[in-house]
Amino acid sequence: MPKITWINGYVRDDDAAIYYEVHQSSLSNAPVLILLHGNGEDMHVFDGHFESLLPYYTVLTVDTRGHGKSSHGEKAFSYELFARDLFMLVNKLHIGNFLVLGFSDGANIALEFAVQHPERVAAMILVGGNISPSGLNPSVHRALQLQAAGSGLKGLFSKGGKTKKELLDLMLNHPHIEPSSLEKLSIPTLIITGENDVIKHEHSTLIATSLRCARHEVIAKASHFVMRDTPQEFDRLVLEFLMEDD
Repeated sequence: MPKITWINGYVRDDDAAIYYEVHQSSLSNAPVLILLHGNGEDMHVFDGHFESLLPYYTVLTVDTRGHGKSSHGEKAFSYELFARDLFMLVNKLHIGNFLVLGFSDGANIALEFAVQHPERVAAMILVGGNISPSGLNPSVHRALQLQAAGSGLKGLFSKGGKTKKELLDLMLNHPHIEPSSLEKLSIPTLIITGENDVIKHEHSTLIATSLRCARHEVIAKASHFVMRDTPQEFDRLVLEFLMEDD
């Protein structure tokens, strides 16, 4: 594994500071696995899930811009911007080729990054991601619209309300990744969704069939939050996939 100088710290561009933590594997030359959290969360959503991976992988957790300990910056939120932040992070930490697991918005960031820099991604695990706003179930889309309207009013009076409105708008209006751009990727990919996910089943199937080397696993009785609902099944699928890819 390329040398990583810091166990935790920040990388900075001209606009924001991105916080990360490195959980070093006991295995020398272990591959790097990057974990990307969802909308409105931080890296701690993965607590309790990556420990079983440390004998085999060095795990890098990241707070997306505007989340956790990472600063907001002045630029408008977008998955393209978040993917550029990830590109800055891996370059500044001298990480070449890596594995990535993204949950929800983190899956969207991983896909955006893979489209732009396919040579850097050894394998992907995408949990509850989507490539367009139409991938959300209609009832969920309506609920988000109502939340965004309320947050818009709060945003007139508070910084927190403004940020929440930005995050809701991100889910309502983005991403916009064409299936044709996925057809060019030959990255081994595992797509995980819950049986009762907020992402339409046919949309997840579209992502899986558009990618050259992907398979789709649906976890029975699970919601969008499969890590919480079925932690043992989730961890088993992740580890088995990564071991197969190795």
